[in-house]
Amino acid sequence: MNNFDRSYVDFTSRSKISLKQPSSFRSEILKGLSLKNKKIPCKYLYDENGIKIFNEISKLEEYYQTRTELYILKNYAKEILSKTNNKNSLIYLGGCSALKAEPLLQAGKQIKYYFPVDISKKHLVKNSKKVAKKYKYMQVKPVVYDFSENVEFPNIVNGKGNILFFPGSTIGNFSEKKAKGLLRSLAKISNREVDLVIGIDLKKDKTVLENAYNDKKGVTEKFTLNLLKRINRELAGNIDTNHFRHVAKYNEKRGCIEVFIESLKGQSIKISNRKFCIKKSEKIHIEDCYKYDENQFKKIAALSGWKKIKSWKDPNKNFSVFLLRS
Repeated sequence: MNNFDRSYVDFTSRSKISLKQPSSFRSEILKGLSLKNKKIPCKYLYDENGIKIFNEISKLEEYYQTRTELYILKNYAKEILSKTNNKNSLIYLGGCSALKAEPLLQAGKQIKYYFPVDISKKHLVKNSKKVAKKYKYMQVKPVVYDFSENVEFPNIVNGKGNILFFPGSTIGNFSEKKAKGLLRSLAKISNREVDLVIGIDLKKDKTVLENAYNDKKGVTEKFTLNLLKRINRELAGNIDTNHFRHVAKYNEKRGCIEVFIESLKGQSIKISNRKFCIKKSEKIHIEDCYKYDENQFKKIAALSGWKKIKSWKDPNKNFSVFLLRS
């Protein structure tokens, strides 16, 4: 596996990199629960157990996003790559798993360099080695980096140019202001033309959206409440998860699914020797999932330095994959 670069780049721990360092899990949890309107960043949902549960969610009947985006990528991968001016370096943002990158990696041998980027070092390196073993002609180098925290992006340039890959409608977890900031930073990752392949969850019937985040089997609730179990495991918490529930509703005015953990009773919890009083029905905000129509996202992209080349949708028009150029 000499095509796997063992000297992977860790941009979250090397102090010589002049980027804002991500806050620790402990400090962000304590800070978020101290606020009047309590909140916890959604990135902390994805510990090892959280990733396993999310993989269950992605297979649920109600959760259309994963299978729909994969349908688009599998059916249009060759066409997408044909419009990238032969760029041969793929940078996968959130690339802990290569599942969604596979259609692009398999569409001929255009991709010669593969940079999966994620904050979860263990899973990132493990899955990167699998990719290197499968595609022996491809140079694979994982990059440990938290792009949700930093306004600058590591300058990675190889071969004939970069294709950024940002699937899963992850951009929907950012407010419009932060989404524009992230897109602007991505447009400046090199001094040459950059392409961006990005997944967008489209606006649709409210019932379809809410069902996707409130499945009948309760897997999504298990995923959400795993965050509280993680706090217990890692921060010496004493939270009884039976006293909380998962709440996800579509806010039509904001155009997003709002996800909360709601307290079922007035209670006191302790985390790292800090005490927090939580009222009955008080909510902890953990995630926003913005939905767009195509023209709306095209406008946001344009204001952030990106030009639309083309977009592809599934037959039901639930999801769209955009190809943008800086």
